[in-house]
This record gives sequence, structure tokens and C-alpha cells, in this order.
Amino acid sequence: FDGLNLASQCLQLKIPYVIVSQKAVDFYWPSKSDRKDMLKTLLNAERTFFVSKHNLKLTEEQFGKRLPNAKVVFNPVKLSGGIVPYPKSNTVFKFVCLGRLFLLDKGQDIIIRILSEQKWRDRPVCVSFIGKGDDDDALKDLAKLLQVNNVEFKGQIDDIESMWKEYHALVLPSRCEGLPLSMVEAMSAGRPVVISDIGGNTELVEEGITGFIGSPNEKSFGEAMERAWNLRDNWEQIGINASNYVAAVIPESPEKDFAVSILDILKHNYANLS
Repeated sequence: FDGLNLASQCLQLKIPYVIVSQKAVDFYWPSKSDRKDMLKTLLNAERTFFVSKHNLKLTEEQFGKRLPNAKVVFNPVKLSGGIVPYPKSNTVFKFVCLGRLFLLDKGQDIIIRILSEQKWRDRPVCVSFIGKGDDDDALKDLAKLLQVNNVEFKGQIDDIESMWKEYHALVLPSRCEGLPLSMVEAMSAGRPVVISDIGGNTELVEEGITGFIGSPNEKSFGEAMERAWNLRDNWEQIGINASNYVAAVIPESPEKDFAVSILDILKHNYANLS
């Protein structure tokens, strides 16, 4: 509900506004004291945009009210389009966990716990954590404590498309999400994804067809990684499936569609002023 207080001020000042929600969380509900004003702010927006059907549905359930002004939109994919060539080498299978290093949301600690199991120590696997965040030291210290050596911390990377030339699959055990752009980009690049059943993830991922799905805990997510490992010879084809599905479902230029929606709102309000 970040930013709703600013939207509320717009409502009080009679300034038209839209709301863009990038995340909704199952374990964080509006407080009793704020709930009524929050709902009023949502209902009086010119439009409320959500990045997944899950987030819209959850928000409606949290307030016990349908949001007739709501619309689901996609974030733009920052790749040129098409499948990035799959790595030729399979002496080491390289996963990437791409995202902000913030455990409450992204759950990277789950991966390190899974990799501490003997079977994963014995496998030719490496996980690269790409991104920055408040919990980088916490993750590094956890890896040291559990003596997990098949991980590396790469920091921030700007050229995501080139990055995918080195990696076989995405692994993302998020505890809460909207619709992670890193997942959409991985699928677009032709890579299988191992993801949690959080937010809008399962709106794009089908088990064993475009990726692998677990819950954000060590047992369930470990089982998803195990299923992925057992089908590693099929990863390239699963990635192709993922890329084809994303191309069919996500608009070519979602940012333009969003801009058109905003312009339509502006035109409507201008016409009313006239």
C-alpha cells in the first residue's frame, strides 16, 4: 500500500490521480484504522493498475470490495526480443537468481539452504546472485556459515540480455511478488524458470512445460529444483516453450498501452473541464 497516502492527499485536494500497484502481499493487510480511507482512495482513483491478476484479486479480497476501475498491465521487457542462444557448455549448470537482495521479498536464503544439502554439493551446479540490496552481507554470511561454495555474488549487471548467454536457468524463490520482471525476461530469453507460487508467477509458468513451481520454503522449493534437475536435458526446449508463451501473452509494447490508457484519462478529464 506504499503511496496510497499520497493518492489520498490528491483526493482531498480534488486532483485526479491513478494508482499503480507493483505488489500485493498475502501476509500484510490494511490496518483497521486505515482501511476505510484506503478503500475510498482506491475507489476514487481514475484508474488502478495492477501487474498481475493475483495482485488485483488479493487487493479486492483484503478490502472486501470489487474495484471496478482496476486494470491489469504488464511491465515492459528490456530485451531486444527473441531467444538468447543457449549455453553450449554443460560441464557446470549455471542458475542465476536475479533481483534485489532483500530476503523478506525475494527469499534468496532458501536457495542457500537447499544448496547446503549434500546432493547439491555433489552436483555440477553454480548459482549466481545478481543484484544489490540490504541483505547482501546476510546472504554471504549465511553461505559461509553453511559452507556453501557453489554460489557467487555478482552485484549489479546492466546488460541482462548478454548475461543470459552464460546461464541455463533462472531460480527465484520469492516470498511475495507482483509479476517479477526477471522471470518474464528469463522466459523471453528462452530460459526455464524455477519460481515460487507467489503473486502472478503461475499466471505465466506451467509446471514442467515452461518452468517449475514450488512454495517459498526449503522443502517445496527444493522439490521444484529437484524436478528441474531431473529434466535438465530438456531445459533448452522448456526455455523455447517459455519464450513462445511469453511472446503470445505479453503485448509487444506494454509501455505504449499504458501510455494510451493515461492519455485517455487525460482526454476524458480535459473534456469534462471544457
